[in-house]
Amino acid sequence: TNFQHPFAITNKLVQLNGHLCRQLCSQTLGLIAAHTVVCREHFTPELALRLITPECSLFYARPGESSSFSELPFSDPFWGFYWPGGQALARHLLDNPGRVRGRRVIDVGCGCGAAGIAALMAGAASVIFNDIDQVALEATRLNLSINQLDHADGAIAATGQRVQFVSDDLIGQWPPLCTANEQPQVMLIGDLFYSEEAAARLADWALKAAAGGRPRGSAAAEVLVGDPVLVATIFAERANLRLLARYCLPSEFMYEAGPGTGAVGVYATMPKAADTNGARPELGTID
Repeated sequence: TNFQHPFAITNKLVQLNGHLCRQLCSQTLGLIAAHTVVCREHFTPELALRLITPECSLFYARPGESSSFSELPFSDPFWGFYWPGGQALARHLLDNPGRVRGRRVIDVGCGCGAAGIAALMAGAASVIFNDIDQVALEATRLNLSINQLDHADGAIAATGQRVQFVSDDLIGQWPPLCTANEQPQVMLIGDLFYSEEAAARLADWALKAAAGGRPRGSAAAEVLVGDPVLVATIFAERANLRLLARYCLPSEFMYEAGPGTGAVGVYATMPKAADTNGARPELGTID
């Protein structure tokens, strides 16, 4: 569903000296809670997620002249849906924690944060949650908390795992500028190969990350992609994707996606020989 609203909460979020106004974020958290339900009816029932489901009035809302802020408080709430590639990616990490255990992870276009949360549950040393939608990052914070991953001062209280929330558009940066000297070792990309333009940007970036060596000293990362097989097949050559796992999601987990999305794959972007400069991503393990 494509939501547009002139009074969208995302347009009301402001930054003060680089930090979100916490009072406004508190309001946002309240709106998220009011327009979503806690749901485990998906491919990763280990995760409780606040989602927009058919139980929610927002699920049926449509933009229009009569729409009020109370009916459509968010613009494009993609974070309120658990898209098929994200479900497969999170399932793969929970079933194969060796992929991320002890490693630094970045969840790109994190949405509700499910893939990054699954990485934390699988033992990742740190996760950067990245989304250009500030509301998605607030939804992710909420989902961390309801999964007993309470965090303060950049760390999970119970485990010391580090978390970071970044709203910059990082696509094209390798290593991402926000990571200083601790660049990610694993990149998670779920459901972002949705158009030719998006695929072109992502493929080039994923290949750069998987190759490493540029700039000098930059290490290679393992790039894991979750997307419907039908979609991934179109862009497989461009992003040099190798299928790692294939899942068949039940139709009841797919109400927010279109036809042909039930078969979902988890892929690794493999560096092309001409681009590696001798670097190779350090691959996680299959348990």
